[in-house]
Amino acid sequence: MYTPNLTHSNVYYQRQLSNFNLCIQELGKEDPAYMCVWHEGIAHRGSIEVASCILKWVKTKFTPLPKPEVRKLIIFSDRCCGQNNNWRMLNLMSMLISMGYFTQVEQKFMVSGHSFLPCDRSFATIEKRCKESVLHTPDDVSKMILEAQPAKPFKVMRMQCEDFRHLPDSVLKRPAGLQITSVRWLKVTVEDPWNLYARQSHSLFEGWKSWLISKPKQGATPQPPYFASHYPRAYESPLPIKKNKYQDLMTMLNYLPAAARSFYKSLQSE
Repeated sequence: MYTPNLTHSNVYYQRQLSNFNLCIQELGKEDPAYMCVWHEGIAHRGSIEVASCILKWVKTKFTPLPKPEVRKLIIFSDRCCGQNNNWRMLNLMSMLISMGYFTQVEQKFMVSGHSFLPCDRSFATIEKRCKESVLHTPDDVSKMILEAQPAKPFKVMRMQCEDFRHLPDSVLKRPAGLQITSVRWLKVTVEDPWNLYARQSHSLFEGWKSWLISKPKQGATPQPPYFASHYPRAYESPLPIKKNKYQDLMTMLNYLPAAARSFYKSLQSE
């Protein structure tokens, strides 16, 4: 989504601010979807952002498990390697086990052209409302999403700079021969935290293939992966907007109300 969504002919072809929205929908529950929103002046839209959103959602929804309770998380996602299908996501899955939030975490990848996620329906609802709305700033985007589904309002989680953490992508060993972009189903467990399990299909009849993902010292017994209790911010300060885009945004100020003008003037530029 882009702001401001002006229709004046003088600004029709000028560059706008990009607003990002990550949907997290719990299957099998009547709870509304969570919408994690931010704009390009706060963070990018890669694996760091996706992993950080999921981690914040987990900490919002759950508390660490007391023993011997069990809890399983299954993540359904598309195959986008830069966001969902990568080693940072696998490290996050293992980290959620280490932190005690879950005893088993799985990730299943949808088959392009043959599958549908509930998030797609939510995005369609938001897109329809977006076309009917005047959006001057990211605040308007959040309000529009909140009101897009009156019967069951989405839960808007506004991500700030401090929410995006430089979560690890290299704590786990990367086994030779394992192509994570070619498997359909991945699993990590608390009972066997030093192994990653993979399947080439979604079939329950296919056996799991295990891959060693801990990094044991030579001759030593494998130990569970070690994750730090805290990771630094991914971005110490707001991200600068590209110079040409910033100049375009400044030319739109005359068509915006005072509050919106103040927001765009506060953005950093290259």
